[in-house]
Amino acid sequence: MQGNYETARSRLGEMLHTLQDFYSHSNWIELGYTVPNPDLIGAGEGIGNTAAPDQVTCINCNTDTCKNNILNNILGSKLITTGYFSLLPSKPAGKCSHGGSLDMTRIRNAMGGINKDHYRSEHWYLHKEAADVAVSATVGVLEDIRNAVGDKAFLKFLNIESPAALCFVIDTTGSMAGEIENAKQRAFSIIDRKRGTPDEPSTYVLVPFNDPDFGPVYKTSDANIFKASISLLTANGGGDTPEMCLSGIQLALINSPPSSEIYVFTDALAKDDYLRNNILALIESTKSSVTFLLTNIVFRKKRSGQQGQRARSMGSSILYQELAATSGGQTIETTKASLQKMTAVISDSSTAALVTLFQAKNTFLNTESTFYFHVDESVTNVTAYISGNIISYTVSNPSGVSQNSSLQDGPLGYVENLGSFYILRLRGDVGRWQISISSYQNYDLKVTGQSIVSFLYSFVEPFEGPHPGLGPIEGRPQTGQNVTMMLRVTGLTIYKTLVVKNVSFVDPDGSLIVSSPAMPALSTGLYYAYIERFPGQQFALVVTGQDNSSNEFRRQSNTRITSSRISVEAATNSTFEPGKLCTIPFTVTTRSIGGTYSVRVRDDKGFHILSLSHPLSIYLENNGTSQGNLTFQSPDGTESGTGVTITIEVESSDLSDMNYAVLRLTIAKEVVDFDPPVCSLVFINENCSTNCAGETWELCAEVRDGGVGVHRIFTRLDNGTLNTTMVWEGGANITLVNYTASCCSTEVNIIVVDKAGNVGNCPYSVRKIPGTSAAPEPVTTGSTTPYPDAFGKGQPSAVVGSVLLYSSSLALLALYMF
Repeated sequence: MQGNYETARSRLGEMLHTLQDFYSHSNWIELGYTVPNPDLIGAGEGIGNTAAPDQVTCINCNTDTCKNNILNNILGSKLITTGYFSLLPSKPAGKCSHGGSLDMTRIRNAMGGINKDHYRSEHWYLHKEAADVAVSATVGVLEDIRNAVGDKAFLKFLNIESPAALCFVIDTTGSMAGEIENAKQRAFSIIDRKRGTPDEPSTYVLVPFNDPDFGPVYKTSDANIFKASISLLTANGGGDTPEMCLSGIQLALINSPPSSEIYVFTDALAKDDYLRNNILALIESTKSSVTFLLTNIVFRKKRSGQQGQRARSMGSSILYQELAATSGGQTIETTKASLQKMTAVISDSSTAALVTLFQAKNTFLNTESTFYFHVDESVTNVTAYISGNIISYTVSNPSGVSQNSSLQDGPLGYVENLGSFYILRLRGDVGRWQISISSYQNYDLKVTGQSIVSFLYSFVEPFEGPHPGLGPIEGRPQTGQNVTMMLRVTGLTIYKTLVVKNVSFVDPDGSLIVSSPAMPALSTGLYYAYIERFPGQQFALVVTGQDNSSNEFRRQSNTRITSSRISVEAATNSTFEPGKLCTIPFTVTTRSIGGTYSVRVRDDKGFHILSLSHPLSIYLENNGTSQGNLTFQSPDGTESGTGVTITIEVESSDLSDMNYAVLRLTIAKEVVDFDPPVCSLVFINENCSTNCAGETWELCAEVRDGGVGVHRIFTRLDNGTLNTTMVWEGGANITLVNYTASCCSTEVNIIVVDKAGNVGNCPYSVRKIPGTSAAPEPVTTGSTTPYPDAFGKGQPSAVVGSVLLYSSSLALLALYMF
């Protein structure tokens, strides 16, 4: 199982866009069809009977609605046609147009349009019918994907399985024996305690690193396999202190799902600190958090040059702090003896529906600072973390009850004091809480809880064309430019009293930078916010609102956001064949003064042929643009479905500005097998009476695949027993399928998936037509419903004795997950 779910989702979006457009842009609905076109995604080479290139299909619209502008002979002959679209007023005479303000062909013969995109379209009166059929076709595609990859992979593919990965990055050098043992114990405790609960991790990722080696990545959804993998870790090697820590984090960010929590165990510096920008790019693009558990890192010294080593360790510690702060993680410095207690933060973070209520870094010394956070009705298990050497703290609930740092177990909760790290497990009321902290040094405060009310966000920009809209901004948003943000707030259908009001940007210390109203869209939970002159400093995103009692709710993004005056854009196909040279063009633009910029290209497989060790320098004029090409090649034998992550990093010569493009590509051999397996019924034996209890029926069928072979066979709509046997007949492999079920369970759908991802459905039933003694027949439901085809013939695709299985033709998509 390759597990390239993000790439698969992207490709599915591209495919579904085309699929759904067919019902809006063609005359399929006008032809009277109320079900999807079975030939649109299938093994056939055509989509049905289409109008000839020189055949007149439309007449001029006589009304604003353009009713009856498709010729009767086109409709009567069931000929499929679509509408021309162009920004220029040119098309063959008598052809239909798409229509709409951007389509200039609509003013030529035949004038008007036939699209049903919305209720302002020329054929607006058929918009709902087109949308309904498009939804039905989409459901069919999703069902085929589910059948091809299985239920568990399908949930991951849709990104609805939670929580995210439990991910460990572990230093395995000689001094780390104790830390490795602690990591094992904590991982085993989490697995055993959360197995079978909603908090059970969906994916486990383990990345060891040493020097000079790092990896490989151990990734599994099986907790027992993860246990076995982490049990094999041993401490050895190293010796010169700096290790390949960032290389391990890079592999973890690439191989973990978005928004994962990644925990790094080390007592050493980062030798590969040149990967800093790459790690920042991956953190920002995946919105994952990185927490460092550092043991005695400041005090480790080389056998020689100890003073220089100590100075460098301080710099490395600052790098770890920067990465943790940017990602919304934490930097926890402790002793080896205290590490076991510190790892409690992992158990807290690896829970379902974890949200951040407040997070800030205090840099004001010799002062007492007061912070406020809000607990709403949806929040449980509120926990505050203070990381740093503080003097004291006092926490107060909305009723004014207080608890200070002298109490371990007080009226507001239980406190774990772990030296310079405090965990406050709070009990209390809905409303505004406050915590006052005194310190002579910097410290971090983070408050989390569990709630289904959370949010996802992306920065978007408008694009033009036949379907103008908003598309995501890749990389960092542009400093000083006007930006639109799209916000999806979850859980509002359950907590209906919560109303989203504002989107704010806050400094790392928690102070407000700018705020904008959250404008609701038509879809529940979807909002837009417009930001004028995007700020230039780093900030976190905060979503606020109120319930019907005027109690405030607040959610904060983990990942800090940074803008840039550089933009990096790369246009590429996301799939490449093994061994072939592919060129990826990219463009670098600056919206500031000119100068020299470095360009670095990195990938996690080492496939591209450009040098990684020497950055390419480019010179840009003021507000200038430069274009380049990345030549990419993978070895001939690269396994199909292999994912490759490429980052293009561009940095100013004074190191004050950086931006990036992250490309996620897939290596895949050309798919030539689009034909599904074929199922032939051998026999059905049944002796079912009206009293089905204690009675059984059975069937036998042969499954043949003329392509790459059968991958798996399973059943749906049943409560019986399936057995398969491979036999060799006439130079071909045949799978004999035997199925037995109770007469109380009269239907079965045998699903056959081949190794290319083509899906077949073979439904059978022993239901008899009332009042007759007719023999059992295959069920003609689901994908075998007798669709009226483009020729107007109502032929079913399933017949007794030889059931032709419906092909999904989703082989390439399934490849990403196989």
